[in-house]
Formats: sequence, structure tokens, C-alpha cells
Amino acid sequence: MKEILKDLQISWKQIAILFLAVCSTIALFADVESTGNLSMALNGDGIAQLMALAVITYVYRCIWIKNNLLSGRKGRERIGYTVIALLFTLSMIIGKAQNAHPDLKYPILAVPLFVGYMPLFYVVAVFLGDIITRMTGRCDAGCVSKLTQWMFEEHVLLGVMLFVFLCRLPYLIAFYPCSMTWDGGAQICQFYGREIFTNHHPPLFSFVYGAIAFYSQKWGLPNVGMFLIPLGQTCLSAFATARVYLLLKELKAPFWFRWAGLLYYGLFTVWCIFDVTVIKDSVYWPCSLIYAVEMAWCVLRSETFFEKKSHLLLMLLSGLLMTQTRNNGIFILLFTVPVLFFVTQRKQKGLYLGMAAVMFAAIFLLDHMLYPALGVICLEEKEDTYCILFQQTAKYGQDYPEDVTEEEREFLNRMFDYDELVQVYNPQLADWVKNCLKICEATSTDGTNSEFAAIRNEYFKVWSAQFMRHPFSYINTFFECSYGYYYPEVKSYIGDSGCYETDRHMFTKGMHPSRQIEAFAPFRFGLEQVSKLEYLPGLGLLYRCGFYTWCVAFAVCYLLVKRRYRETVIAIPAVVNILICLISPINPCIRYALPTMCLLPVLYGILLRKGAVSAHETQFS
Repeated sequence: MKEILKDLQISWKQIAILFLAVCSTIALFADVESTGNLSMALNGDGIAQLMALAVITYVYRCIWIKNNLLSGRKGRERIGYTVIALLFTLSMIIGKAQNAHPDLKYPILAVPLFVGYMPLFYVVAVFLGDIITRMTGRCDAGCVSKLTQWMFEEHVLLGVMLFVFLCRLPYLIAFYPCSMTWDGGAQICQFYGREIFTNHHPPLFSFVYGAIAFYSQKWGLPNVGMFLIPLGQTCLSAFATARVYLLLKELKAPFWFRWAGLLYYGLFTVWCIFDVTVIKDSVYWPCSLIYAVEMAWCVLRSETFFEKKSHLLLMLLSGLLMTQTRNNGIFILLFTVPVLFFVTQRKQKGLYLGMAAVMFAAIFLLDHMLYPALGVICLEEKEDTYCILFQQTAKYGQDYPEDVTEEEREFLNRMFDYDELVQVYNPQLADWVKNCLKICEATSTDGTNSEFAAIRNEYFKVWSAQFMRHPFSYINTFFECSYGYYYPEVKSYIGDSGCYETDRHMFTKGMHPSRQIEAFAPFRFGLEQVSKLEYLPGLGLLYRCGFYTWCVAFAVCYLLVKRRYRETVIAIPAVVNILICLISPINPCIRYALPTMCLLPVLYGILLRKGAVSAHETQFS
């Protein structure tokens, strides 16, 4: 009888495994976009689906019957990996929902999707976690090559910077003197006086870009002068990468990982094209990377960080430049400075606090004294801050037009062209609704946008009243406008992987004679084709913003599971940037995600570092 029951128990387990494998196959291949028929959306009638079912069934059987996945694991690890699986599952379900066919009964389909994704992502999380655990602290076996020794141990700064520069060289030649964007052109226009000079764009690089453009034209060297911008940006990104590798050398990260990271920094087309493009993001991401690296030194090698004043100086300069290249750089400082002060040893808190005070004082003096003295108009309100709210207002008008009161409509029509606002709503790009503003920076009489600031509180009242009546409309709009930053199956916004064709935008309003060399057009076209690597399996994920959010989430959860609490502090800049992206005007925008993308080698280098210990093994001062 016991043998029969035992056989019966195994058969039920096998049935459960087959059921989960079927659900996982459905989750991987479900077609929710092209059909509103639920049975067709299951999309299981193909050779690829049959092969996936067989493989997943085999894997689940090996894991849960031959070798129980839960055996030998602490409850903390089980909970941690379950949380990771749950986060990834919800991301997939929410992401698929945004593009689901309107006639599809998606809430019903979401049930097998949930059942299919959860065990699949749990298995993947455990598998990856085990690999990282086995690799953590493992020394590189055998002798390393002379090149590896020279590059990563003996001449790190020179070797890494040289490698990155050589990888950028084809782009520097092909796009000589530079590649231009609308934002870069707008900043130069402000310097030239063609547009009102406000702090909508950070003024520092409006002055830098504008001065280079002006004097290169004045001195009769337009192309040579403008080439200084991509050359400087390339040197900065090479230096930031080298700082990463000085840290990885200190942490004794595996050499294979250092080579992989160097190929990522050197050959990934996004870094290459942005380095030769006139846009503030090309300066922002290296500054944020240097700041995060100095954070890692402060957390992991505190004595060295405070002993060598160069670390403090680099943290101060990179933190300052973060706020002067993108307006949202201040948020990274506001989140990281208090946390770093808390984890810093008592005897070093005074020195750190002094550095932070100098940094914030310099930011205040630049923003509120120097720039106004140079004629920069300080905006009372920046309308880009409210893009997600404008999107919610527009979608509310689509969802519940009869629920908008006369008073609300009268106010909204004074603030926007309300009828157009409702019609042009586009969850991928907030510019369409922002362009409907009647009261905005462009219409401000004194350039300060004081008119918008005067009605801001009244708008909040209307926004809050509509939210209270139909909160799910606002929640759904938020998902529609942000899912690309955590759903890795959606591509970045059109043309956002790099500015390869820019002659038609070269210096807005035709105010500068600099032009790209026509003979190099085929070369530029060839480099653009290299970016089509995004269509290859595996490599394509590097071009998806949501993939990087998953990588950060996994790294943070893994560190928490292993009780390596101090190291999670280093992930704060990446997490803050992800949160900022969720309320950004474009969904998804790869250049907005650059500060998160560049931090991955740092985070995973820390995960794999030699001598990593958990919190209960570490004594706090």
C-alpha cells in the first residue's frame, strides 16, 4: 500500500509539473496584441512552443523531483527569491496588459500568465543566485595573460582609457566634427541669444557648448572647434570607466568579469554614439558613474577613501557636475548624502559632512547667484516636472468625459487647449499634451513661467478631485506611461538608441557653418547598422530599459538575501534614476536610463568581489 501511495504521490507531482510547464509555455508565447480571441491568444500550436514545453517540463522535473529546489535553503533565501520572481512576474503582466487587444479578456489570461511566470522566474532567480554565490570570492585559477595583467593590474588607468578611446575612434572619425540633437542645439541657441536663456536646461553646459560653437565660428575653425565636444566627452567617459576598473582591481573582481565589463563599456553602440553627440546626457552618465564609484570606495574601503583626499575631491566634483548637467541630478544627492553620512564611521563623519556642505554650497551659489548674474532667467516652475500629471489629466478626459465638471473644464481650458489635450494623449511621449499648454514657459511674459506657478495650486486641486473620483484611471495612466522602464520586451522610443542622422538639425536655425563630412556618410551608415545588434537574441536586451531595472532589482534583492546591507547603499543612484524615469516624459527613453545602465558592472562587480561578507560577519563602528 505504501508503495502504491508513493507512486500515486509522484504521479500527482508529475501532473503538477506538467501543468506548470504548460502555463510557463503559455506565458512565454501568449499573443495578446494581435487577437481578441482568448483561445488564439494562448498561441501554443507550433514547433517552438512544443520544444519549449518539453524543455521546461524536463527542467521542472529535474528540479522538483530529482533534486528539490527548496532543500537545503533557508527561509530567508526562499522568501528573497520569491520576491524577485514576484516582481518580475508583475512587471511582465503589467507590461503585456498595455498592448493587449481591447477585445481580449486579459484579466482571465493574466491568471495562467501569473501561474506560468512565477515558477519560471523563481527557478531562474535561484539558478543565478547560486552561480553568483559560487563565484563570490573565487580566485582566478592559473596564470593570467600578460595583456590581462598589464590592463587590469599594472596600468589600469592608462590601459582602460586607451581601450575605450580606440573603441570610440571609428565614431569620432565618421561623425566628425560631432552629432547634433535638438536639446544640444537649443542650448547653443540660448547662448547665441536666439532663444530666452533660462535654466530649463542646466546653464553650465549651455555656456560650454555655446562658447565652443561661438568661438570656433569666430576664429574660422567651426569643425575643429566643435570636435572638442565629442573629444572631451569621450575622454570623460574613458576616465569614468577607468575609475570603475580601479575599484574592481581593489575588490579583486574576477578577470573574466572585468573583460566582459570592458567590452560592454567599450563596444556597446549606445555609449559610442552618445559620446560623439552634443547632448547633456553624454556628460551626465559619466559624472553619475564616477560619483557611484566614489560611493563604493566610501562604503567598502572607508579608510582609503578618507585617507586619499583625491576620492573626496572626485566625489565633490562629480556630485556637483551631476546637478549641473541634468536637473534631476540633485535627487541622487538628496538620497545618497544622508545614507552615506549614516554608514560612515563616527571619526570620519565630520570630514564627510564638510565635503557635502561644500558641495551643496557650490550648487546653491551657481544656481542662485552666478547664473542669474550672467543673465540666466530662473524659472519659477519647470513644466516638465508635471508631465505625468498632464498625461493623467488628458487620459481622464478620454475615460470619463461626462465626469469633468463645468468648473474643472473651464479652468483646464484656460490652462490647456483642453479638447486637443484629450485627443492627442500619447502614453509614449508627453510632448503632445505639453504642447497643448496655453500657460507655459513659451508664453511667459518675463520668461520666469510665473503665470504657470500662479495657477499650479489650482491645477493640483482639479487633479486631486478627479483622482478621488476615479483613482484607477490615474493608476492605469501611470502604468501606460512608465511600463517600458520595467517591462524588458518593449523597445526604446523611436530613434532613441543614438543620433545617427543629424544634418537636418545641425545647429538649429542654421546659425553655425559646421557640418559633418559628406564623404563619411557611408561610414556613418555602416556604424548605424552595427546598432541593429539589438535584434539579436541576448544582445537585444542591452537596448531595453526594462532589462536594466530587472538587473538592479535582482542585485539589490540578492544583497539583502545575503545580508550584505552596506553594499545595497551603492545601488541607490541606480534606483533613484529608475524612479525618475517612471515619471519622465518619454516611455521608454534609453538616454534617460544611461545612469542606471552604466552602473551594472559596478553593482555586479561588488556582488562578485573577493572577500564579500554578510552583515552578521561585519562589525559596525
